[in-house]
Amino acid sequence: MPLNRDKKKTGSAKSGGDNHPKLGGAKSSLLGLFGHHHRSQEKDVPEGKNPNNGTQEPLRARHSPSPSRSPDNPHRVSAPISSASKPHVPGDVQEAYQSATSLVEGQDASDSLSEKELKYLFSGAPHFLLEKGYSTRWYPHVIFPWDYSSKIQNLADRKPLQHPSFTLSTLHAHIPVSPNGAGIQIYPDALTEQHGSKRPSFDIGVFEIPNMLSSRAKEAGCVGFRNFMELPIAYGFKATTRRFPPRPLDVHLQIAIGPRGKDDPYADYRLNITIDRLKLIAAGPPAWKRIGVRNCSMKAITERLQTLSDIQDQIMLQGRSVTLLDKETVADLHQQLFSTFLYPPPNIVRPEHHDSFRFQISTLMQVLNIKGAWVDFSMTEWRTRAGQIFWELPPHQDGDCLNDDLDGKNLDTSLERKWLLIQIVLSAEVLFRADAAAKIGIYSKSKDLPVTPRDVYLMNSLRSDALDWGLIFSRRIFENIAFQYWPQVSPESSEKPHLKEKPKKIHSIFSGPKMQESEDLGSPWDCTLLPRYPWQQLEALLVFAELLNWPDIENMKHFMREKLEFALDQPANYRHAFTSPISTAPLPDNIKPLGKHDMYRKSHTLKLIHLHSGRSSAVDSAHFLGGWISRTWLTGLIIPGEAICDILMSTLLENDHDAIKKLGPIANLYGGFVYKGRSWWSKACVVGRILAGLDTSTICMGWISTNVIPLDHAGTPLGDGWLEIETINTLKNITQPRINQGTKVLLDSSPLGGEGDLTASAFSLPLDEDNTGPDQDTQVLYKSTIVSLQHSQDPSILARPRKATSALIFTLTPAQSDSSQISLGINYNVSFISAFPCLPPHGYIAGSSVSSGSEAHGTHHHRHRHRHRHPHRHHHQPHHHHHHRNSSNEQVNDHIRSQKNAAVRDDKLSHRSRLPGHPLHIFSFPYSYIPIHTLPSTPRPPTVLDQEGHHSLSFPSNYLPLANDRNLKREGLQRKHTYIIDARGGEHKELFARSWCAMVGVNAVVGRAGRTCVACCIREARAVDVPIVIRVGAVG
Repeated sequence: MPLNRDKKKTGSAKSGGDNHPKLGGAKSSLLGLFGHHHRSQEKDVPEGKNPNNGTQEPLRARHSPSPSRSPDNPHRVSAPISSASKPHVPGDVQEAYQSATSLVEGQDASDSLSEKELKYLFSGAPHFLLEKGYSTRWYPHVIFPWDYSSKIQNLADRKPLQHPSFTLSTLHAHIPVSPNGAGIQIYPDALTEQHGSKRPSFDIGVFEIPNMLSSRAKEAGCVGFRNFMELPIAYGFKATTRRFPPRPLDVHLQIAIGPRGKDDPYADYRLNITIDRLKLIAAGPPAWKRIGVRNCSMKAITERLQTLSDIQDQIMLQGRSVTLLDKETVADLHQQLFSTFLYPPPNIVRPEHHDSFRFQISTLMQVLNIKGAWVDFSMTEWRTRAGQIFWELPPHQDGDCLNDDLDGKNLDTSLERKWLLIQIVLSAEVLFRADAAAKIGIYSKSKDLPVTPRDVYLMNSLRSDALDWGLIFSRRIFENIAFQYWPQVSPESSEKPHLKEKPKKIHSIFSGPKMQESEDLGSPWDCTLLPRYPWQQLEALLVFAELLNWPDIENMKHFMREKLEFALDQPANYRHAFTSPISTAPLPDNIKPLGKHDMYRKSHTLKLIHLHSGRSSAVDSAHFLGGWISRTWLTGLIIPGEAICDILMSTLLENDHDAIKKLGPIANLYGGFVYKGRSWWSKACVVGRILAGLDTSTICMGWISTNVIPLDHAGTPLGDGWLEIETINTLKNITQPRINQGTKVLLDSSPLGGEGDLTASAFSLPLDEDNTGPDQDTQVLYKSTIVSLQHSQDPSILARPRKATSALIFTLTPAQSDSSQISLGINYNVSFISAFPCLPPHGYIAGSSVSSGSEAHGTHHHRHRHRHRHPHRHHHQPHHHHHHRNSSNEQVNDHIRSQKNAAVRDDKLSHRSRLPGHPLHIFSFPYSYIPIHTLPSTPRPPTVLDQEGHHSLSFPSNYLPLANDRNLKREGLQRKHTYIIDARGGEHKELFARSWCAMVGVNAVVGRAGRTCVACCIREARAVDVPIVIRVGAVG
């Protein structure tokens, strides 16, 4: 709908009642189309408040130029965002926005929209931007700078997580999750309040990539804006990692590098040195010494972990303002660190030295920065496997863990567990010292512990990705795990049959004398890790299972609860269930086991893991709580990121004996599987993301459950088993991720456009009703999902997931045409973005019909043929459009909701109505509709149309832009084109549109009618740089 009116009707428009303020003066181009209700009519709004928000003043008639205009240029509108009025907006964003909103001088002053008018028309419109963060990274944000109402605070493109334990997936701030919202509650309500943080600690300033809060989008199978923007740097484009920091400015804080004996402490330490972790562990304490690490006793490790854990509890649980320095002096910390865990560097300072505290932190960070020496949790491959080191006995069947040497050399493989515990201790020492420095030195400005900005700069210069994620891992352990010192016999020295005996016999084994290999150091298994909140973790697992419609869920609830009750009944059972090492059964000799390369495989369709199968003994099976990965979940050892999705599904499978028996021990966590009449798909698989659009599908924590069973080419349903759906990775060839393009994201998606023209004629009001072609009469029916299995004669891969390609079959019935069967091949691993909700301003369209920007320029073939009426010229009521929010209840059907809203709409007073959407800048956002019935024959659309013509021989005749003619003629400037697929009116149409996207290889923004207007969908598509918008939801 054009915002400019016919000047011949100015007189009639003026005759509108005095209760409707004029927008833009006597000749306002908005007057004939939008009405704004007088403040006195808003009965439920306090005096002086605008009905749309609580800060803006109501728009009034202007009889003089706006004060915001400069005297020498009355046609110029000041930039709506200024650094003075918007201190919370980043400075670079303000500067870019100000340059984008400077106006060209118009011919008629009355055509220029004032700052107040623009802010009002675009109140409730999301602005998409990137904010420069730590190091070279950008963080996506969505803000509403021109609306401060409480309703705006509730707008989000994501759903809340279903359980408190699911928040372990993120480091982003979030609203606490109610423990009883999922319908399963087996632990006290007070527990959630008990372990809530009451005082912020040292902020590491690092977040998981991609954003896990944004992974659970409003639209099923989609991701949010923030998650999508980060996908290229998480999986496709290789992000620039921070190199080893340069030499610190203070030479005395740097570990001295110089000639020394080959067996002396720090003999192997060099800047940028790379060490093989497994070789270092296998070489034993002498090699550790050469990088400065002592072979400390297990008792010393455990006691230190307990001490630091107690401080953590006082800070986070009791809310006490304590630090490490409240327990120990700087000199004590110096003595304890360099006599127990590290060797003193050659240039060590005295404990009483004023730089002792900085020297401790600097030395710890330099040792932890030795590349390759420690487990690197910045690598997503390692975030699921810490539990494998803690609880699985060698030989490990997969992963990158220490096994016996192939030459038959008997290695002490348990040292790998000890080495990881040492890493936790050293990381915690950094973390708690940094917390003390922030609390005492910076916030309290203590003279006893002076910390200057230069000191902070120095500490940050020593940070690396691996170090930061080591700190995150350490903090997560202290939050969820308790440590106990429990001397026992080395599990490797025990006979294997003992591991299969009853719990009481196992307890007698572990209660024996200490191992004789060392007099004082103890066994690496002496330090036990016990869960703090096992009931909460079990409840979350059952919520996950129930939401995914897992077979025999009631029996699983009963048996899992019985198992945990048995484990917690007696200390012996508890220790056996959570501390006894686990041995994973190997595959048959004719089956190729998983290797180290399978863990580090860079594939978007295959992520293999060897699951632990249940015990053969009936007694053990009754009390079996899964393998090391199940123990990882039940202890809460969850590192932020998508690892939580893998661990949840693996734990569920390990505790379903029938599932492991039918599916096999090797799982593909990036694929899908068929089991007992249903199929489950990882959200990493595009087939799952497409099928998630069905009403019968459910989704939880990165997994989709559906009643769709894939068929083979003969039409036979597939049997139980894992699948790998082969597709082309769309992220692989990205050379410049959108997230690294800075302020371009904001400028390309600004509601004010990028042309500098803010006259009324530069805007249109696109509506879903504009698409009056045959789309709504086209019928689409989803039939089946076909997979083409690749048959291999190699018996060594029989236990692996079956490779396959896939296609979705539909019946397409265009208007007044015969039905045809359509097969859309799933060729590309595309993504779908859930459109961010918007809230149009209060107002109404002053006419009985609506039109699009295309009518202003005559480029659309399907025009409305209703007469355009203006308010108050006749005694007709104006045609009001209400933009309503979707219900928070996810189970309410869109059609039912629209009917209810229509009934309420008739009873509402006119002053409570809203515009049906936000305006769209015509020149900056060209767009067109692709008729849904033409999709099978439509190739990948071009993102920029040539200036010679918009038609292409391979495209349908009505494949035309709605609002780009004038734009393309403006100084030869070409804007990226957006294509809209109207899939409203049924879930099968949405599946059809998603399948076409996967066939041609384009990502798409999915916008629901009534939640996000057409204009905001188009702008978000430009922000994320995707060419397609799919409109879904009810019609009308």
